[in-house]
Amino acid sequence: MGKKFSEITLKIISIVLSNKKQILFLAIFLLTFSKAFPQTTYDENYFLHQNFIISVGTGACYGFTDYQNSNLEPLIRASFEYYPVAIDNARLGFRVFGGGLRISMGDNRSYLFDNYISQSRQIPTDIYTDIIQIGGAINLGYQINENIIPYLSLGGVYLQFSPKNSNGIILTNNSLNRYTKDIFSFYVEGGIQYRLNERFSITAGVSYYPTQTDYLDDISSGKENDAFMTGNIGLSFALSGSPDADQDGVPDYFDKCPDTPKGIGVDEFGCPIDSDKDGVPDYLDKCPSTPLGVGVDKFGCPIDSDGDGIPDYLDKCPDTPIGVAVDEFGCPLDSDKDGVFDYLDKCPNTPQDIKVDSVGCPIDSDHDGVPDYLDKCPDTPPNTKVDKNGCPQKDQANAETFYQFSLRGDDTFDSNSATLKNSAKLLLNEIAFYIQNQPNTTWRIEGHMDSQGTVTFIKKLSYDRAKSVFDYLVSQGVPADRLTIYGLGDSFPIGNNNTAEGRSANRRIMIIRED
Repeated sequence: MGKKFSEITLKIISIVLSNKKQILFLAIFLLTFSKAFPQTTYDENYFLHQNFIISVGTGACYGFTDYQNSNLEPLIRASFEYYPVAIDNARLGFRVFGGGLRISMGDNRSYLFDNYISQSRQIPTDIYTDIIQIGGAINLGYQINENIIPYLSLGGVYLQFSPKNSNGIILTNNSLNRYTKDIFSFYVEGGIQYRLNERFSITAGVSYYPTQTDYLDDISSGKENDAFMTGNIGLSFALSGSPDADQDGVPDYFDKCPDTPKGIGVDEFGCPIDSDKDGVPDYLDKCPSTPLGVGVDKFGCPIDSDGDGIPDYLDKCPDTPIGVAVDEFGCPLDSDKDGVFDYLDKCPNTPQDIKVDSVGCPIDSDHDGVPDYLDKCPDTPPNTKVDKNGCPQKDQANAETFYQFSLRGDDTFDSNSATLKNSAKLLLNEIAFYIQNQPNTTWRIEGHMDSQGTVTFIKKLSYDRAKSVFDYLVSQGVPADRLTIYGLGDSFPIGNNNTAEGRSANRRIMIIRED
């Protein structure tokens, strides 16, 4: 059987190669059809990655039936192949095909045993059967060089056949419908695809069909089903588009960035070059030398969260308010070096090394308008008129005229309370005595608070504290009709509520002469 199979295979190949007219016709047809497609020079592996291929071919067929002899007969087949998977040098896909073929047989015996009627019957000397086939298969190919891909196909095929004698008359069992003439069969095919150019290749293969019928010759005689084999050669045409759609020099199948704009330099993966590895390609990068690992914006420039011109990775003060001038480290300017930035400094020209408050002004402990570093009398009583040195003016040193009194809340009341401290009552005694000795004067008592707490709490506590002072002054002999009470909450701060020192200054009682 093996020797006979080899001889038949050689005969099939011989008749295929001798069928020059069909091959020439196919070549002219496909070459004319290909003019509508651009042609370029492809990478050698592109042959493996052609994933849409149509083929048209011709060849010869040989049958294995109950007849003693079989003749080589022509066939024609068209197919469509799709290869979605390519790994290393191998590709995997599927094929659908259709076509027609003929098997012709001869036998000099006059009779053959017919399994259907369980007896011998007379048979024609020469017969043939035309077969229409439609099938599909899994294809596995392996590229051995830039031009050759051997392949193996395994699949199934639908066959429709009709045995006739040499005069074209339908044979006996066929005419009596003693068997089905529409069958399904498995098949196996091996072959080689040889590339001619970037789109065209020649495909040659040999197929074997072990059918599920014993009636290809119109008679079932013996125990084995009929079979046949084919050899075919054809032209294949790759429908795949340009292998390098963005024309960056990297084939599409390997290109990780297949939509790179034309003319842009790319790396070995087809992606635009990104010299500083910041995720923004050079052709879009306005800052192409960003240090490695630094976060960048969409233009490839280091992120500058506060917009001060100093990127975050160099900025020691990354939360500077917008519009504030900064130094080389991204920090707001502090011209007088007092620790308070210029944009917050209400006294921007403080001499060096002078202690300042939260708003950058020199500290004035006795609140006489002369800062401590210039004040030669740092403990001047409240509301005393002073000279430029912070000392009481000579004509006012023994005067008893006051227009307002300021009492620190922390010195006057218990914490978060309107209860007067005993130490505060001593000072209020002196104030009560002074007001009583200022006839025809009226005074307003203002309660002030910091911003800590709810609006309702702040407002109420400021009023309650002013009322406590009012009640105490009245208890000491001050006429009630000469006093008015105001709870002003945190509406009139004199210090920065963001600091403990500022909040302490804001908690106060003001007793102000109104006439």
